[in-house]
Amino acid sequence: MIAFVILHYRAIDSTNKCVDSIKNLKGDNKIVIVDNASPDGTGAKLVEQYKNDEHVTVLLNPDNSGFARGNNYGTRYVMQNMSPDYVVVLNDDVEIFQEDFCLKIDEIYKEKPFDILGPDIVSVFSGIHQSPKRLKGYDLTSLRRKQEYVRRSSHPIMLLLSSGEKNSPTIWRSAQRRSRAKLKIDSSKPFEGVILHGACVIFSQRYMKKHPEPFYPKTFMYFEMEILEWLCRQEGSVALYDPRISVQHYQYMATKLEYKSILRRSKFVMDCLSDSLKAAEELMLEKEKKLKEHVNDKTGKCLSADT
Repeated sequence: MIAFVILHYRAIDSTNKCVDSIKNLKGDNKIVIVDNASPDGTGAKLVEQYKNDEHVTVLLNPDNSGFARGNNYGTRYVMQNMSPDYVVVLNDDVEIFQEDFCLKIDEIYKEKPFDILGPDIVSVFSGIHQSPKRLKGYDLTSLRRKQEYVRRSSHPIMLLLSSGEKNSPTIWRSAQRRSRAKLKIDSSKPFEGVILHGACVIFSQRYMKKHPEPFYPKTFMYFEMEILEWLCRQEGSVALYDPRISVQHYQYMATKLEYKSILRRSKFVMDCLSDSLKAAEELMLEKEKKLKEHVNDKTGKCLSADT
């Protein structure tokens, strides 16, 4: 059985389309919708809509706790109440049209047992393949370069320039395509140990048993998958990208409803990203500190033994 966790916020039409697409997939599937405290009452509407549907459970998160904790709310429920072979976490603006999607997941696992798996994620807006996001994970040096870039991009003038670009769908679409092309990532090839896109990610049972709340909880939005890749690297978990499975991503549906102003939306993204980068830096520094303490402790014991 595969459990699908959909994080819902305001965009009820998108959520219903996501649910419908999952129901059309082959296999034994359950759906858990987490309403992240939507202020428009759509959580209650979803409860009423699916109250007699044995395949769909709607959870009302009392707080809008963001991407990581909102999804963790759903995955924790799944692991406490179901026995899934895999857990698929996906945004409410994602649809799956590949009927054998679930069968392919199992096929990929039998070929190479994974902890985390990412599908090909195609942006409906720009046509770009959004996963993998990056072939190499972050360390403190590259993280701090990213922080500096975000600081520069958060300047009011830079936000205005970026907002102006986003006001034109044609220009913004071209900008996204240029940005993706610069990465030189061939999404038609499988990869291992890369940063996956968070719009849709699959966790195996073995990983979920160890991590029923798989996302680092000290972020609100953005950079969650970069942190997840770093955590996987620390414990030797297997993270795969495989284009044999694919989803469609409509992008920005919830934030568009929350922020009508593109300038306010851009500022929200930068503020959240800045906070997430700070959380990631603290996590890495804590790991570095523990490693130094371990080395010093080991060195001290060796010196004591010599004397």
